[in-house]
Amino acid sequence: MSRFYIPTLVFSLLVIEGTIFQLVTLSNNEIDVTLVPRFVVVMMVFIGIHFGRFSSLVYGLAFGLMYDIVYTQLLGVYLFGFGFIGYAFAYTYKQIQDSLLFHLILMLAAVAFFEYYQFGLYKLIGITSLPANAFFYERFLPGLVLNFAFAVIIYYPVKKLISHVSSQASLRER
Repeated sequence: MSRFYIPTLVFSLLVIEGTIFQLVTLSNNEIDVTLVPRFVVVMMVFIGIHFGRFSSLVYGLAFGLMYDIVYTQLLGVYLFGFGFIGYAFAYTYKQIQDSLLFHLILMLAAVAFFEYYQFGLYKLIGITSLPANAFFYERFLPGLVLNFAFAVIIYYPVKKLISHVSSQASLRER
């Protein structure tokens, strides 16, 4: 049963990121700020650190495809982005697994990479006409702060969940 905890959590974050989060954020006409949650990206980094590249890549590809099918008109943007993050930001060294600071830095780097990857691709295709400096101040920085706060809040509960799932998996292997 514990093997379904992580996929269920990531799926819940995908739903929260795409639907519920837009309902609970307040819109203020005076401030041009767009909060963009990247909770699934944060979880891809957690999965990559604790379970390895293969698991993180599979989760990234699966949930990227789901995100593309449900929320976007352009197939492949999230599929490739999440898959790449799952592969590139997976470090399974014991020193890294124990370091809160390195986890948070890695998560911030992954979110920053994905935001600029998506913005650059949409700019190249012509889907967005937002200037780079407006993107940086109105979307990138507020999104980075939001995702950092999310990573800090869920860090210990997710770490405990991952250790529980790992211990249950080792018990199943016996």
